[in-house]
Amino acid sequence: MVNAENLPTTPSSILNKPRSNNLSVWAFWVLFGWCVLLSFTLYDSFKRSHQQQRQQVQQAVENLSQYLNNELGRFENIPRLLASNYMIRKGLEDNLGSDELNHLLLEVASSSGDNNDVYVMNAEGLVLASSNYQSEQSFVQANFAFRPYFQQAMQGDHHAYYALGVRSGERGVFFSAPVVVNAQTIGVVTVKVEVAQFEQNAQLLSGLPQLKFLAYGEDQVVFLSNEPSWQLAQLQALPSAQWQALQTSRRYLDLTPQVLTNRRFQHATFDSPLWAFSEPQKKSRATASSRTYFYAQAELPLLQLNLVALLPEVQLNYQHLALLALVTVLYLLLLLVGFYLYRHFMGYQQLLFTQRSLALEVEQRSKALAEAQDALVQSAKLATIGQLSASINHEINQPLSAMSTYLVSSKRMLDKGMIEEAKTNLNTLSVLVERVHKIVAQLKQFSRSDRQGLQHCDLQICLNNALMIVGPQMKAQGVEFNAAATDLRVYVDPLRFEQVLVNLLSNAVDAMAESHLKQLNLSVHTETDEVTITIADTGQGLDLQQIDTIFEPFFTTKSNHGLGLGLSVSRNIIRSFQGELSAENRPEGGAIFTIHLKREADPCQ
Repeated sequence: MVNAENLPTTPSSILNKPRSNNLSVWAFWVLFGWCVLLSFTLYDSFKRSHQQQRQQVQQAVENLSQYLNNELGRFENIPRLLASNYMIRKGLEDNLGSDELNHLLLEVASSSGDNNDVYVMNAEGLVLASSNYQSEQSFVQANFAFRPYFQQAMQGDHHAYYALGVRSGERGVFFSAPVVVNAQTIGVVTVKVEVAQFEQNAQLLSGLPQLKFLAYGEDQVVFLSNEPSWQLAQLQALPSAQWQALQTSRRYLDLTPQVLTNRRFQHATFDSPLWAFSEPQKKSRATASSRTYFYAQAELPLLQLNLVALLPEVQLNYQHLALLALVTVLYLLLLLVGFYLYRHFMGYQQLLFTQRSLALEVEQRSKALAEAQDALVQSAKLATIGQLSASINHEINQPLSAMSTYLVSSKRMLDKGMIEEAKTNLNTLSVLVERVHKIVAQLKQFSRSDRQGLQHCDLQICLNNALMIVGPQMKAQGVEFNAAATDLRVYVDPLRFEQVLVNLLSNAVDAMAESHLKQLNLSVHTETDEVTITIADTGQGLDLQQIDTIFEPFFTTKSNHGLGLGLSVSRNIIRSFQGELSAENRPEGGAIFTIHLKREADPCQ
């Protein structure tokens, strides 16, 4: 008989050893899987962040280059327009400046933007007139013949040049154009634009607070940047001979060369282009630190500058840590809860959360992109709004004057008991009020390039509507108006066409203010597919030297009536109808304005 006390005992540690081994293996694989999952998640997160930021910086540099090129092109056209101005040509021919010329340049500088200067130099580079003639840093009597933009313009070229201002020491872009008379360059018109406004507007346009940008030329000097410590620093040291040649040109005056420590390289894992810059040294740091940026490049061909947009490189931040924590939690849940339905439910909830987050992010980015596009469109429209705003006051004052006349007449009729006649006047006033509303609406319509308003209109009705506005002015000036009735129809926008008629008729009345004989004749001639309308007055006529320039913006013979945009706007309106507006002098005295219009729509439109 075997005694139970003699049986060998099995310690509990021996019984539990296989279970402990399985637990250790299971823990090892759980830990290994968790590490692999975190590594993959972190890699994928950084990869997506790199792709996203590369797309952002590429889009940012395209937006910035488009904005800067548009703004530079807008300012480039100003000296070209001013080069044909009669007052500027006269001042250069006489080699004298004048208060009127200084005032004209001041008005142009004010309309083009803040901190801009416009000045005129003779053939020796001496400034005859300048928009800043009243300031302590006036350019008048200064000589800028050493500037390349002056030398290029004297050779007949339109030139754009960037440099530090001699007087202000501030960074600026200079746009110059030659003034040519009888095939000879007699002077140069220059517009200087401070670059700080470009930097501020470009920063707002990007919509990315962390975005930095810079623009540099062949000399490796950073001329444009929204980072003050980078401005006028060199990206690469130049040989002493090249720097001496650069100093001789005085582009940067007496600037001491300062090299900005930087390095371009490719990311070792994601092959992303990166650019490292040394950050300015702070008192709390023993050595200067370095920051790395994603970058994309574009060109500013007008200034021959390279434009670079930079976004800080993605570092391990709370978003990545939050993502890793989320993955860890999900991983543990999947391990603890093996139940398929529960796991499926949690996955579905996570999918909804991700979908909503992505939808919100897409909506926010779409809104930011739309705002950036609106800003670009707005910057492109600013170039024409100034031209339109000059004519609206002239066009509104005419019906207002007529309304005042009808109001006085209506009061007298009511005092005399002429009720029906007064009602007629009130109806006319109602039409004139509606007319004023329509004229104001033209400002918005004229800024667009669509042709939805073109239609076949009765020429006589358009003329009657124009005479309703100009008629009181003719009567007050004692002008005799002669026009035969017509039943022709033309293919125009009636409201804009009436605006042209009002402008031409009103100009003709003004031209006869000092004439003894005041006759205004309007005649209509027709051909197979064209209608010709001539408006002839008995005024002083047009100056032969001004006939070629009266249709250009900023030309005027009325120093107290704006910048001379009326005829320019009128010609643009007629040309939008596929027509033409021209002017000439009458042999017997006075001026003739001729409008050519189509009777039918262009089949190619």
